[in-house]
Amino acid sequence: MPIVDTVALFAAADPSDRFHGNATAQLRKLGGRLQLGTFALMEFDVVLRSRGFSARARREEMTLLALDFPGAVASVHPVTPKTLYLAALYEEEFALGYFDSLIAAEASEHDGTVVSTDREFDRIPGLRRVSLD
Repeated sequence: MPIVDTVALFAAADPSDRFHGNATAQLRKLGGRLQLGTFALMEFDVVLRSRGFSARARREEMTLLALDFPGAVASVHPVTPKTLYLAALYEEEFALGYFDSLIAAEASEHDGTVVSTDREFDRIPGLRRVSLD
């Protein structure tokens, strides 16, 4: 199952995002064949909070995510020591940022596919990026 990156969540949540149409189409198309990355979900919430979203506004965003894309959020990747091991490896070997390395690790533990606009994932052998471009 492909793992959804944080940029896809933000694009789907924001109608003014230039990737909104592609993100919503891709999330609906892949539906129940997606798995939401634990770290994409965490990063989504952390960024919302850092942008001044109240607890109530963040709850609303999570509710909309669940209502708009029930298939995409039905399954969340479980974090294991292997996930964190792979993330540290990707961070070190491919100079990925913290959250990107975590999302790449989650994708690697599944079918090696990540739904994202972020070309950083293209540097990791064995990962395939489903682009929103």
